Amino acid sequence: MNLFPSLRRGLLATAAAIFLSLAFCLAVSPEFLTGWGTVLLVAMVPTQIIISLVWQSAYPRQIAALPQPARGLAFTALNAVLGGLVALLAWQTVGGGLALPTPFLIMFLIFAVPVTLILIIPLQCWPFAQLAKHPGVLGGVLLLATYALAYALFRLCFNFSFMAGAPFYQAALDPQGLFMAWIPLVFSITCVVPVLLLVLFDFWPLTALTAKLPGAGRQPWLGILALTLVGLIAGALWLAYVGQGMDRVVFMVRIGVGINFGCFILLVMFEGLPALKLPQPWRGLLLTLIACVLAAILPPLYELLALRQFALPSGGPAYPLELWLASALLGVTFPLMVVIGSYFQFWPLGGEGAAALQEAGEQGAV
Repeated sequence: MNLFPSLRRGLLATAAAIFLSLAFCLAVSPEFLTGWGTVLLVAMVPTQIIISLVWQSAYPRQIAALPQPARGLAFTALNAVLGGLVALLAWQTVGGGLALPTPFLIMFLIFAVPVTLILIIPLQCWPFAQLAKHPGVLGGVLLLATYALAYALFRLCFNFSFMAGAPFYQAALDPQGLFMAWIPLVFSITCVVPVLLLVLFDFWPLTALTAKLPGAGRQPWLGILALTLVGLIAGALWLAYVGQGMDRVVFMVRIGVGINFGCFILLVMFEGLPALKLPQPWRGLLLTLIACVLAAILPPLYELLALRQFALPSGGPAYPLELWLASALLGVTFPLMVVIGSYFQFWPLGGEGAAALQEAGEQGAV
C-alpha cells in the first residue's frame, strides 16, 4: 500500500475509533467505566489478541470467509462470548462473586493482557505452537495458558494488604503475594512498552545478533533474549521515573499506558506504516518518535474531556482520573481499534487488517 492512502485511511479509522470510544466513555459514569466496564472489556482483550495475532482473523474459516460487515460482526460476537465467559469465571473465582468488582478482579484481568502479549510476541507462542498445530487447539491452549500463568503470578506477586481497611477487602481473596499489588501491575504494563517497540523495530537489534548466531534465532533462545531486553528497558523506565519520585500509578498512565496507546495506533490503525521504507534502526526510531508524539497529544485530549465532564480528581489513594484514563485508552479505544482494523478490515474504508501486529505473532498463526 502506498504511504499516503494508508495514512489517509489510518487517520480516518483512528478518528472514528477515538470519537466512538469517547462518546461511550463520556456517556457512562466513571464508576461503571472503571468497574464493570473495565471488567467486561478487558476480559475480552486476551481473546481478541489471539484472534487477531495468532489466528490473524483467518480462523474460524467460516467466519473469515464472510463478506463485510458480516465478518466483522461475527468475529466481534465470538470475541464477546469468549470474553464474557472469562469475565464470569474470573468474577466467580478471583472476584469472589461479590456484587461490585474489586481491585482483586480488575487487576487480575488487566495483568492477563501483558501476559498474553509476552507469550505471543517475544515467545512467539512457544512451546504451544510446536505442540498444537490446529489453529483452534492452539488458540484454546494459549488462552488457558495465559490465564493459568497470569493466575500463578497473581498469587505469587500481588499483595493487597495495604487495602485492608477498605469495605470490599476480604483476606480470603487477597493473594498476599510478595509485592504491594500496584508494583507488579505497573511493571507488567511497563514491559508492554518494549514489547511493542520490538515490533516497531522489527526485532532489531535481536535480528542483527541472530544473523551472526543463527542458533539464537530459535525458540526459546530468541524469547529469552527478547525478554531480557524487555526487562532491561522496562527497568530503565521504572528507575528513570518511579526511581526519581514519580507516583507509580501516575507513571503507569502517563508513560506506560500513553506510549502503549501511541504504539497501538501505529501498529493497528496504520498497520506499522509498511510503506515507510527505511532501514533499521532508523525506521524503528522514527516510528517510536511518532508513537511518543501521539502519546503526548491524545491522552491529554481524553483527560481534558474527562475533567470537563466529570471533574475527576487526580492522585491517590483512589486515582479516579488516572484509572478513568487507563480504562478509556486501553480498555475501550484499543479493543475498538482491533475490531475496526482486524475484524472489519477497515470496512468500509478498505484494507487487510492489522498487518504489523499479525506479523509479530506469525509463529502462532493459521
